[in-house]
Amino acid sequence: MKSEKTTPAASIFEKQYLTVSEIRSYLNVSITTAYELVHRKDFPVAYFGSNIRIPTGPFLAWVESRTHVPDDLNEYMRQRHGEVIPYAG
Repeated sequence: MKSEKTTPAASIFEKQYLTVSEIRSYLNVSITTAYELVHRKDFPVAYFGSNIRIPTGPFLAWVESRTHVPDDLNEYMRQRHGEVIPYAG
């Protein structure tokens, strides 16, 4: 039985390019959804022959631009933990 290779989130930040499997793991989505993402016009992707690679910096910026954290959650985090979630909605 073949085991699925997973990449810890911390190591993603060390790479310049990610694979479709790595973005699937990072986003916790199906492989089908990951391939649908890489075919979107607004998704950062690079093709090297038949290989699909996703540039890490633009990918993380793309994720952040689609992440919404309500103001009341930020306030709760600030009061409870003294921290603010680093995403602007």
